[in-house]
Amino acid sequence: MISVTGAQFGTVELAGRSGVGDSVAYASYGPEDAPAVVVLGGISAHRFVCGDEDGTPGWWPGVVGQEAPLAPGPYRIIGVDYIGGAGASSGPSNGPGIPVVTTDDQADGVKAVLDHLGIDRLHAWVGASYGGMVGLAFGALHVDRLERLLIFCAAHRSHPMATGLRTLQRRIVELAADAGRESEGLALARELAMTTYRTSEEFEKRFVSVPIWEEGSPHFAVEKYLKLQGERFVRRFDGRAFAILSQSLDLHRVDPGLVRAPTTVVSVDSDTLVPPWLVAEMVRRLPGTGRTIRITSNFGHDAFLKERTAVGRVIRHVLAEEVPGPPSTAL
Repeated sequence: MISVTGAQFGTVELAGRSGVGDSVAYASYGPEDAPAVVVLGGISAHRFVCGDEDGTPGWWPGVVGQEAPLAPGPYRIIGVDYIGGAGASSGPSNGPGIPVVTTDDQADGVKAVLDHLGIDRLHAWVGASYGGMVGLAFGALHVDRLERLLIFCAAHRSHPMATGLRTLQRRIVELAADAGRESEGLALARELAMTTYRTSEEFEKRFVSVPIWEEGSPHFAVEKYLKLQGERFVRRFDGRAFAILSQSLDLHRVDPGLVRAPTTVVSVDSDTLVPPWLVAEMVRRLPGTGRTIRITSNFGHDAFLKERTAVGRVIRHVLAEEVPGPPSTAL
């Protein structure tokens, strides 16, 4: 069993949201009276950020969890499974095309979880990648429920190049499904995605370009790495869940002027999916509450997972800061 005091796992019904999904699964770790922090990651992340019932470690090791910079005990940490994703939350009913689930829908799902847990106001939202997008949507929609917002590798809109690459990934899955080979197509889509999460500099240092000969055929170290990533992904995801969340990334739009909570946005100099200039564009439009921190890394978009020391340092600092009281909602 999981060794976190006060761990809770449950599902919240979503009244009146049957078109998108009717339930959100959550995990809560730490004392109920501790400052509450929502932690959400990319589309492959899940609610068990500090570990599941079987004792399996969470998806952000070294950053969130026991003895990590963000630990249950000092904080009450809350994670959710995304609506329409691969976890225990429900999704839209079947219909033509890819069902639409937006980051606004995800933010409303988190609000329902907070209502269920009796949490009126979050101490912080820590979101990375898609979880950062959902955090921005939450900050715009539920101004009075959030004390501070800490975002990694996310912005107020999707970059057109990122949208183009994800569109290709969804088409790969669609064509493979039509041929009765959805899992193979999904694995290929994930392999392609991995090349966008990392950088050419990292691959140059990590993999040799000399072929590995097996039964007279050449193979490459990077090829084996990507194949493994694809295989791991299809163990948790199916094509529909992937398409819903991939499309949700591209539908994401938030007006930064509506995000009133103090907001810290961490960009990565080598991130081509969410380039620093796009983050700077958003921060300039935040209503006097935004700032950006830039991390130097060869890991690209995945730096929030790999640069644990730098990421942990930022989290510790931002969550310990004093911030003004609740923002006024008066016009």
